[in-house]
Amino acid sequence: MNRNSSSKSLAHTNKHLQKGKESKKMRVRSIASSTAIETGESIADIEAKINQQQNSHYSVTLA
Repeated sequence: MNRNSSSKSLAHTNKHLQKGKESKKMRVRSIASSTAIETGESIADIEAKINQQQNSHYSVTLA
């Protein structure tokens, strides 16, 4: 494996994640839809909670 490619984050190597606000919105939607499947809560409600927490300087880290 190329050492340089392993040191770059997914956000730097995936062209779909390099679109700033659009990619952030897509990540929030992904987290919300996965959580909705597990909890039965609506996607919109979970998205609102995530966005509210992010505005409070809370960060969500993807696995």
